Amino acid sequence: MVATTSPSNASLRGILSPRLLALRNQVAQRRMRPIIGTLLTFAFWIGCFAFFVKALDYFQTIGDFGPLLTQRLLVLLFVTFAIVLLISNTVSALTTFYLADDVNLLLAAPVDTRVLHHARFIETLISSSWMVLLFGLPAFLAYGVVYEAGPLFYVGTVATLIPFLVLFGAIGVLITTGLVLLFPAQRARDGLLVLVGLLVGAAFLTARLLRPERLAEADGMVGFAAFLVGFGGAPSPYLPTTWAGEVLIPLLGAREGDPLFFFALLVTTATVAFLASSALVQRVFLTAWTRAQQGRIGIGPERRLARFLQTATRPLPRATGLLLSKDVTVFLRDASQWSQLLLLAALVGIYVFNFRALPTSDGTPLAIVLRDVAAFCNLGLAAFVTTAVSVRFVYPMVSLEGRSWWILRSAPISIREIWWSKFCIGYAPLLVLGLVLVAATNYFLNVGHGLTVVFALTLVPMIAAIVSLGLAFGAAYPRLDTQNAAQIATGFGAIIYMVACLGVITVVCALEAWPVTRLFWTSNASLPLLDWEPPLIGAAFLATLLFLVATFEAGRRSAHRALAKL
Repeated sequence: MVATTSPSNASLRGILSPRLLALRNQVAQRRMRPIIGTLLTFAFWIGCFAFFVKALDYFQTIGDFGPLLTQRLLVLLFVTFAIVLLISNTVSALTTFYLADDVNLLLAAPVDTRVLHHARFIETLISSSWMVLLFGLPAFLAYGVVYEAGPLFYVGTVATLIPFLVLFGAIGVLITTGLVLLFPAQRARDGLLVLVGLLVGAAFLTARLLRPERLAEADGMVGFAAFLVGFGGAPSPYLPTTWAGEVLIPLLGAREGDPLFFFALLVTTATVAFLASSALVQRVFLTAWTRAQQGRIGIGPERRLARFLQTATRPLPRATGLLLSKDVTVFLRDASQWSQLLLLAALVGIYVFNFRALPTSDGTPLAIVLRDVAAFCNLGLAAFVTTAVSVRFVYPMVSLEGRSWWILRSAPISIREIWWSKFCIGYAPLLVLGLVLVAATNYFLNVGHGLTVVFALTLVPMIAAIVSLGLAFGAAYPRLDTQNAAQIATGFGAIIYMVACLGVITVVCALEAWPVTRLFWTSNASLPLLDWEPPLIGAAFLATLLFLVATFEAGRRSAHRALAKL
């Protein structure tokens, strides 16, 4: 007799068990990765904890305004967390509920829609809440330490965060389901990703233009305190962010309050939102998932892009040109990829603004020394920025092939052609980025054209070596089972790649430190080089070139071997 399976047999644990088993296997096979990740997280927490302790210690010196500032800063933190949670839950729910590859399998299996909602809700909540926990926990710990709070505050913090996260997770699922019913899921996802890129880029630019370094000064901290006092007027009693603050403020002992009442408001609202999310998904999930499978509409832009790429890649060998066209097309189709360019533009603007804001034009000896140091460090900083961008865009290139990798391996295309196509698509934009950074920052530092040319010529082979290493490490640590480039760029291989690139940058800066310093001082003082200095300067630059060429070649050969084994 064959046993029949009913929908009730598919439990929540059964649906989540594949994720848990995969996580356990990854931890068991790669024991060093959790250790390194834990150490990096701990170091980040120490920095955040120190910042909040400094700010809260200052608030303690204000007297009667201390509790008010504490409340406003806590509300500001919860408002920030709410915005981040709302956006991240909406974007994550689009993938976990309607665009994941295994949803069609779950729909064909005897799984109740209610249990499916609960499982996907938990996955969405976990993937969207880690950033809030990463930033929030050291901040709340700093509150407890500065105000010498008892154990009840820490218990109340954990108890408050749980319904707070659930509430905005449920709101995100409701918004996502409504968007899928109105628009194709892929189009809604692309629009949200672009919006997130714009908001994050604008936030970075706004934060930098406000010159947060002024907080280190007494006048700057006073201005920050005044901003908190006037932040939003009186907090609205109808917002969950206010309820969360009203739970924790009395537990700190800053003032009297009724934390149980506001905690009950938070818990009941989160429960109602979760039940509403479950009811809506159970009613319309199949319809929403069906509409989410709609493909792209309109082929006009695709045809224009294809004609442009055909013309641009005509000088290249046919196989390399076709692979390059394929990679560019896939990149532009994926909004999660090209939307990151908006954030990159904001970071470049911040980088250039930092050099422009340096006090190097008043003619004082300190300003001259500062300009000299900044000019010397500019080469390493520009290379570091391009390395960070390479980790996000070059390192995941091999992993993003995913299931299509077997097509490339079965096609009459050599590993060499595949590697060169990916190298070209990564090298050209990164080289332009590095040259723009060096030219713009040297212009604001009033560095001579000669040294700018030296830095530019150094970046040409250095960026080639960085891209070559990116492809090598990306092929050595592939993640072909995921299409999330951001997740790929945070893996163990990406950390090792970043460390290797930092080593390369350090060696290059060490080799060019003395010749660049000599060229800089002789150009400023209008003094000629000594007779024995030009040969040594030329030897230093030659050694740098040979080192970078060797690094490039080592990365290329290593990538070829790793790609052949995939």
